[in-house]
Amino acid sequence: MTISIKGNPFGYHHHHHEHCCPAHHHHGCHPICFLENAMIRTPSGDVAIQELAIGDEVVAYVEGRAQSRSVVWAGKGHVKVRAGLPDDEAGYPIRILVNAISEGVPYKDLLVTPEHCFFFDGGFVPARMLVNGRSVFYDRSVSAYDYFHVETREHSIIMADGMLTESYLDTGNRDAMSQNHNVVVRLSAGPRRSWADDAAAPLVVERDAVEPLYRRIENRAVEAGLEAIDAPVLTTQDADMHLVTDQGQVILRTREAGNRVMFTIAPGIETVRIVSRTSRPSDVTGPFLNDRRQLGVLVGEITLFDSGEASTLDRHLQEPQARGWDVVEGTPCRWTNGDAWVSLGDRAPGSVGLLAIEVLAAGPYLEAEARPEPVAVYA
Repeated sequence: MTISIKGNPFGYHHHHHEHCCPAHHHHGCHPICFLENAMIRTPSGDVAIQELAIGDEVVAYVEGRAQSRSVVWAGKGHVKVRAGLPDDEAGYPIRILVNAISEGVPYKDLLVTPEHCFFFDGGFVPARMLVNGRSVFYDRSVSAYDYFHVETREHSIIMADGMLTESYLDTGNRDAMSQNHNVVVRLSAGPRRSWADDAAAPLVVERDAVEPLYRRIENRAVEAGLEAIDAPVLTTQDADMHLVTDQGQVILRTREAGNRVMFTIAPGIETVRIVSRTSRPSDVTGPFLNDRRQLGVLVGEITLFDSGEASTLDRHLQEPQARGWDVVEGTPCRWTNGDAWVSLGDRAPGSVGLLAIEVLAAGPYLEAEARPEPVAVYA
């Protein structure tokens, strides 16, 4: 299966030709480029990406046949990695080891940014979805780097270090780039383009399509005896779910009944936050899953039993901008982001209530370093 996304699907922005990747991928600056010395196939042989300029020819592959296309734009930028964030959001480059895909592909180590795409089986797959920690991994030894890209008049399948990849596609993430030797400034390169209408092949991010490719590359690395760069990911199903009042008081669960978690609500409390662990599905399941949201727990019905009455609290299902909640979906449930606000409404003076929260899904979560247990004020 393939997904073709119009516009700027990942929300990249360029600022002053230098990038510090932010905490949220969908709001941040994520260049889609090669690092220095990626060798691009041209009619006269392979040329380092930083040496290409407007008017040079590169080899494009159209329906499997090679043809020459002119470079209409060439640019350069700079990234400073923000350590401490997830690798893809921090901005670490991805290193693809020599022979990672097949013998001679790539023919030397290739370094690209996480969102840069490679052409497999009729579609473009982002490099970040192929990271296996053996033959394809984030190179954390790199804390800052220059990146480069070239554009042809039509979006093209080109070759870098023996791998089929993409030329630049302007989906709205271009800015003026500093002239650097023969890298030429081009302030305008025509109208914005889209993956749906202008791409040389579809953008493929469906797990059904990407995971088999990921497994093939991973298995090849294992068979080659390549060691894992990182220790195995440890997960837990414990959501560590509790409530926190607007005064900072922690409320631990009173009991559970099926998939409902009960909390005793003291008099005078009119707002609580549902606090829990969070994880990104792409981290706990695998990078071949294109879901990088920080998710806490999936909440269905919320009911407050107070002063002999039961009230259904459903603002979390209705308000798109509800604080601490993920996007509203077409089902009567919604994910928290680990710190979701719930208004209990007006309560009778002196009443002790019981809040029942339906939890439809939770975890797995990445095991984090030991942290202090919350101190119960009400339980």
